[in-house]
Amino acid sequence: MDAPTIKLWVESLGLGFTELVASGKVPNQPLMKPFEDSDWPTMRPVEGVELLFNDRTKSLKQILITLIPTVGQPVYAGGLPAPFSLMINQQSVRSALGEPIDSRGRARLPGGLGIRGGWDAYKLSNEWHPNAKVIIGYLESYAVNNISFSVIN
Repeated sequence: MDAPTIKLWVESLGLGFTELVASGKVPNQPLMKPFEDSDWPTMRPVEGVELLFNDRTKSLKQILITLIPTVGQPVYAGGLPAPFSLMINQQSVRSALGEPIDSRGRARLPGGLGIRGGWDAYKLSNEWHPNAKVIIGYLESYAVNNISFSVIN
Protein backbone atom coordinates (compact mmCIF):
# COMPACT_ATOMS: atom_id res chain seq x y z
CA MET A 1 0.00 0.00 0.00
CA ASP A 2 1.00 3.57 -0.47
CA ALA A 3 0.14 7.06 0.75
CA PRO A 4 -2.44 7.80 -2.01
CA THR A 5 -4.35 4.61 -1.12
CA ILE A 6 -4.47 5.54 2.57
CA LYS A 7 -5.79 9.01 1.66
CA LEU A 8 -8.37 7.45 -0.70
CA TRP A 9 -9.63 5.24 2.14
CA VAL A 10 -9.91 8.23 4.49
CA GLU A 11 -11.88 10.13 1.85
CA SER A 12 -14.11 7.02 1.55
CA LEU A 13 -15.08 6.85 5.23
CA GLY A 14 -18.85 6.41 5.50
CA LEU A 15 -19.23 4.68 2.11
CA GLY A 16 -20.68 1.16 1.91
CA PHE A 17 -18.64 -2.01 1.45
CA THR A 18 -20.40 -2.95 -1.81
CA GLU A 19 -19.76 0.51 -3.29
CA LEU A 20 -16.10 0.43 -2.20
CA VAL A 21 -15.55 -2.99 -3.81
CA ALA A 22 -17.42 -2.04 -7.02
CA SER A 23 -15.31 1.10 -7.43
CA GLY A 24 -12.08 -0.81 -6.76
CA LYS A 25 -11.25 1.18 -3.63
CA VAL A 26 -11.00 -1.93 -1.46
CA PRO A 27 -10.26 -5.55 -2.38
CA ASN A 28 -13.16 -7.97 -2.74
CA GLN A 29 -12.38 -10.06 0.32
CA PRO A 30 -14.76 -11.17 3.04
CA LEU A 31 -15.28 -9.09 6.15
CA MET A 32 -14.35 -11.02 9.30
CA LYS A 33 -15.39 -10.30 12.88
CA PRO A 34 -12.27 -10.25 15.08
CA PHE A 35 -14.24 -11.93 17.88
CA GLU A 36 -17.67 -13.50 18.16
CA ASP A 37 -19.62 -10.58 19.68
CA SER A 38 -17.92 -7.89 17.59
CA ASP A 39 -20.06 -5.18 16.00
CA TRP A 40 -17.25 -4.26 13.61
CA PRO A 41 -16.68 -6.58 10.64
CA THR A 42 -13.05 -6.05 9.63
CA MET A 43 -10.89 -6.33 6.54
CA ARG A 44 -7.10 -6.51 6.63
CA PRO A 45 -6.10 -5.46 3.10
CA VAL A 46 -2.41 -5.26 4.02
CA GLU A 47 -0.26 -6.08 7.05
CA GLY A 48 -0.78 -3.52 9.80
CA VAL A 49 -3.97 -1.96 8.37
CA GLU A 50 -7.51 -2.77 9.45
CA LEU A 51 -10.64 -1.40 7.81
CA LEU A 52 -13.58 -1.59 10.22
CA PHE A 53 -17.15 -1.53 8.98
CA ASN A 54 -20.49 -0.96 10.70
CA ASP A 55 -22.17 -4.32 11.28
CA ARG A 56 -25.64 -3.14 10.26
CA THR A 57 -24.92 -0.74 7.38
CA LYS A 58 -21.57 -2.19 6.21
CA SER A 59 -20.24 1.36 5.84
CA LEU A 60 -16.55 2.06 6.42
CA LYS A 61 -16.24 3.51 9.92
CA GLN A 62 -12.56 3.32 10.84
CA ILE A 63 -9.09 2.82 9.39
CA LEU A 64 -6.54 1.61 11.94
CA ILE A 65 -2.86 1.70 11.01
CA THR A 66 -0.34 0.05 13.35
CA LEU A 67 3.17 1.46 13.09
CA ILE A 68 4.84 -0.13 16.14
CA PRO A 69 3.65 -3.47 17.55
CA THR A 70 2.62 -3.68 21.20
CA VAL A 71 1.23 -7.21 21.50
CA GLY A 72 2.74 -8.91 18.46
CA GLN A 73 0.37 -7.53 15.85
CA PRO A 74 1.62 -6.90 12.30
CA VAL A 75 2.84 -3.42 11.40
CA TYR A 76 2.25 -1.28 8.35
CA ALA A 77 5.43 -0.77 6.33
CA GLY A 78 4.04 1.37 3.50
CA GLY A 79 3.90 5.10 3.02
CA LEU A 80 1.63 7.57 4.78
CA PRO A 81 0.29 10.78 3.25
CA ALA A 82 1.64 14.11 4.49
CA PRO A 83 1.57 15.35 7.17
CA PHE A 84 1.28 11.91 8.81
CA SER A 85 4.46 10.60 7.17
CA LEU A 86 6.55 12.94 9.31
CA MET A 87 5.00 12.10 12.67
CA ILE A 88 7.27 9.97 14.82
CA ASN A 89 6.39 11.17 18.32
CA GLN A 90 3.93 13.36 20.19
CA GLN A 91 6.12 16.44 19.75
CA SER A 92 6.21 16.06 15.95
CA VAL A 93 2.44 15.39 15.85
CA ARG A 94 1.64 18.54 17.79
CA SER A 95 4.13 20.54 15.73
CA ALA A 96 2.39 19.40 12.51
CA LEU A 97 -1.25 19.45 13.66
CA GLY A 98 -1.34 21.92 16.56
CA GLU A 99 -3.28 21.46 19.77
CA PRO A 100 -5.59 18.42 19.79
CA ILE A 101 -9.36 18.73 20.20
CA ASP A 102 -9.13 15.95 22.80
CA SER A 103 -6.27 14.17 24.49
CA ARG A 104 -5.55 11.48 27.08
CA GLY A 105 -2.31 11.03 28.97
CA ARG A 106 -0.40 7.97 30.04
CA ALA A 107 -2.37 4.98 31.24
CA ARG A 108 -1.59 1.51 32.54
CA LEU A 109 -3.38 -1.13 30.49
CA PRO A 110 -5.17 -4.00 32.21
CA GLY A 111 -3.92 -7.57 32.11
CA GLY A 112 -0.25 -6.69 32.34
CA LEU A 113 -0.15 -5.11 28.87
CA GLY A 114 2.07 -2.28 30.08
CA ILE A 115 1.80 1.47 29.94
CA ARG A 116 0.81 3.54 26.92
CA GLY A 117 1.50 7.20 26.37
CA GLY A 118 -2.11 8.14 25.66
CA TRP A 119 -3.49 9.69 22.50
CA ASP A 120 -4.36 12.95 20.75
CA ALA A 121 -7.46 13.53 18.61
CA TYR A 122 -7.83 16.02 15.75
CA LYS A 123 -10.68 16.92 13.38
CA LEU A 124 -9.56 16.31 9.81
CA SER A 125 -9.71 19.20 7.38
CA ASN A 126 -12.50 19.19 4.79
CA GLU A 127 -9.83 18.47 2.17
CA TRP A 128 -9.53 15.02 3.76
CA HIS A 129 -13.12 14.39 4.85
CA PRO A 130 -15.95 16.71 5.98
CA ASN A 131 -16.89 14.56 9.00
CA ALA A 132 -13.85 12.62 10.20
CA LYS A 133 -11.19 12.71 12.87
CA VAL A 134 -7.78 11.18 13.42
CA ILE A 135 -6.54 9.76 16.70
CA ILE A 136 -2.81 9.31 17.16
CA GLY A 137 -1.88 6.70 19.78
CA TYR A 138 1.44 6.78 21.63
CA LEU A 139 3.67 4.30 23.39
CA GLU A 140 4.98 5.03 26.88
CA SER A 141 7.96 6.77 25.22
CA TYR A 142 5.48 8.98 23.26
CA ALA A 143 6.54 7.40 19.97
CA VAL A 144 3.59 7.14 17.54
CA ASN A 145 2.18 3.62 17.91
CA ASN A 146 -0.92 3.82 15.70
CA ILE A 147 -3.06 6.17 13.66
CA SER A 148 -6.84 5.78 13.51
CA PHE A 149 -9.05 7.65 11.06
CA SER A 150 -12.79 7.46 11.76
CA VAL A 151 -16.14 9.04 11.04
CA ILE A 152 -17.31 11.48 13.71
CA ASN A 153 -20.55 10.22 15.23
